[in-house]
Amino acid sequence: MHVREEHPDAGPTLVFLHGGNVAGWMWHELAASLPGHHSLIPDLPGFGGSNAEPWTTLAEVADAVAEIVRERAHGGRAHVVGLSLGAVVGTALLARHPDLAGSAMLTGPLLRPLGAAARLAGHAQVPFWGSRGYWQVMARAYRMPEDAVPAFVETGVGIDRASARRMLREIYGGVPAADLDGLRRTRTPILMLAGEREPKLMHRALSEVTSRAPRAVARIAPGMHHAWSGEDPELFRRVLLHWLTRGEPLPDLLPVRV
Repeated sequence: MHVREEHPDAGPTLVFLHGGNVAGWMWHELAASLPGHHSLIPDLPGFGGSNAEPWTTLAEVADAVAEIVRERAHGGRAHVVGLSLGAVVGTALLARHPDLAGSAMLTGPLLRPLGAAARLAGHAQVPFWGSRGYWQVMARAYRMPEDAVPAFVETGVGIDRASARRMLREIYGGVPAADLDGLRRTRTPILMLAGEREPKLMHRALSEVTSRAPRAVARIAPGMHHAWSGEDPELFRRVLLHWLTRGEPLPDLLPVRV
């Protein structure tokens, strides 16, 4: 797996896990702005610099990330940060390797199955992923900053579509309860998040973690959509730093109401 590294002599280590239509570049600016932390930023299989490496299963991808942490993180442990697909991978990582993370901040994970219509709509878009025009439209839909659009478009057209189809079939089906039950073994502090303007399905899914992991809490990012790390990078950075330094949610965050 391709891995970018920032501030290798700093510590402790953060591992950043990217969303499903992008790659590790979405975290580069944030990681660079954290000189007190060593950062590892993998491109997940099928995406970015790892697009020649096939997506196999969520479990195998989580295990591969765990191996990166053991081999390259300071002390073999890391704080995990993930958004969307990265948050699903991060959840699987915590469930399968309960002692690997110092803490975790995961936002917008699809942990419950999508309905049939939503699944069909998602799969129907894959044939268009080779079109730059498609990704330019999606950049506007995601409210992506203009300076991020070129990398977003290039990553999109480069996604391995066979891997994407395998990944979507698995992720759209939700994470099985038996797999999530591994979270009961972890004592890692976990902050689960969703944007206030995300579908309520995403808000409700947070309880899949908080009902199992004994040190997990859930909050809502006010006014934010799904990809809010790009929508309001400064808010995301403040939430992350508050969590890392104080071990508690930023007071600006909202409670979950579903």
